[in-house]
Amino acid sequence: MNKKETIDRLVQASPLLAAIGQELSFTKAAERLGVDQSAVSHRIRSLEQALGLTLFDRTTRQLRLTEVGEILCHAATDTLGRWGVALDKLARSHSTNTVHLSLPSSLAMKWLIPALPKAQAKDLDISVTVSEETVDFMVKEADAAIRFGPGPYPGLHCTHLSYCWLWPVASPAYLAGRATDALLLSEPNTTFLADQRGETDKTDFSWHYYCSKIAGVNGVISPDQQFDRADLMLQGAVVGMGVGLGRTLLVEDDIEAGYLSCVARSVRMRSSYWLVCSASFAETARFERLRDWLISEMQITREKIQGT
Repeated sequence: MNKKETIDRLVQASPLLAAIGQELSFTKAAERLGVDQSAVSHRIRSLEQALGLTLFDRTTRQLRLTEVGEILCHAATDTLGRWGVALDKLARSHSTNTVHLSLPSSLAMKWLIPALPKAQAKDLDISVTVSEETVDFMVKEADAAIRFGPGPYPGLHCTHLSYCWLWPVASPAYLAGRATDALLLSEPNTTFLADQRGETDKTDFSWHYYCSKIAGVNGVISPDQQFDRADLMLQGAVVGMGVGLGRTLLVEDDIEAGYLSCVARSVRMRSSYWLVCSASFAETARFERLRDWLISEMQITREKIQGT
């Protein structure tokens, strides 16, 4: 068989391979599919002969997958799972206004979740999923995702949502008796907090990038304590652990509430917030409502802090 014929044969056998891979039994697979066990055995022998490969080890009392069998059964299970996701998304697109939105954990905690009541007031139903990576919209349940980075993202429909600024922040308790301006960044006893991912992922969310854009900062700031999430780093700043790096959408509410104060001027970042999705979802009314609300709400948040 050529490659196309082989793929066609495997697609036809996918329900059978998935059932055997999950049940590890021809008998249970036959019961699950509602066919005779003899039919299962016949189809597997026929498939093995066509492929010239052994999929199952039948020498023991318990059916065992060969390496080839494990690969093909896993692929069959994954294929059927994708159909399940596709049917769920199809039903959702015709029966609900809910948008399943994926975004990084820090942005969800510090900005989106506090803003969700405003979305609900506009009859926009957003279901939140947290993910730090770009979503495969063919596999995952998300309809769209917010991503922070230089963008755009190849192969996806990308909408620019907001530019970003970076600036140092600290709590009033930490600043008591200390310099409350850029001089604080040059004091030897200042404790600097950082997001570990931002320091290494080339999004500019780092002390190195900030220092490179600010005149008068002596040398390069080395973080004294790093956190694996930006919201945790900023919470450390709120409780007085040191000076953290603020970023657009992550600190405006804390500054407005008096939990944090800016201690130096802001710096424009090369990274931005982007709304990404499949080309097909970008053509829907749900996408348009989500996009318009996100852009509007992000602008309102930015305007809370002058100069950003």
